[in-house]
Parts: sequence; structure tokens; C-alpha cells
Amino acid sequence: MDINNWKMQMRKGYLELCILALIHEKKKLYGLEILELLSEVKLSVKEGTLYPLLSRLSEDGLLSSSWVTENNKGHPRKFYSLTKDGQKLSKEMNEEFQNMISILEKLKK
Repeated sequence: MDINNWKMQMRKGYLELCILALIHEKKKLYGLEILELLSEVKLSVKEGTLYPLLSRLSEDGLLSSSWVTENNKGHPRKFYSLTKDGQKLSKEMNEEFQNMISILEKLKK
């Protein structure tokens, strides 16, 4: 078994869960904010990974986005928020992840 391939597959699903959870918690975020918040918890993600993922989640109908210029100053930022489908999926993913953790903990006893 290739542990690096396994880690990559786990991280991919986990990253989607983390992004949806962050946006759910904060209500709306822009890309750089997401990168900074993930970095604060030691989950480093590159822009080249995040933005295509945000785009795919938007295309899948899980995120909506809008361009906002705060206080009419600076450059516009693309803010992301969860759609109803995104909220539902975020909840389901979180429940499944918690279930997986619970199962693993039971197996270790």
C-alpha cells in the first residue's frame, strides 16, 4: 500500500469538509481569508488547490459567490457562502466524519 496515495485521498475529502465547515461557521468568506484560517490550524493549502476547489464546489451548486468592495475602497473580493444544498452536504459530511472517528475510537479499545 502506498501511504502517500492514501494520505492524499484522505486529505482531499478532509479539505472539502474543512472548507464547507469554515464557510458554514463564518457565513461568508473570500479565498485569502479561507487560506489564512486554514493556515492558522496548520492545514496549509496552496492557492492553486483552493481556487479550483471553490470553483468546483460553486459549479456543483454547493457555494454561491458575490463580488464585494468593502466600504467602496480597495479591490473587489469574491465572497463565498453556502447554498441550501451546501448547508445540507456540510452537515451530512460532518456527521459522517464524526461517525468515522467514533468507529475508529471503538476499534482501538
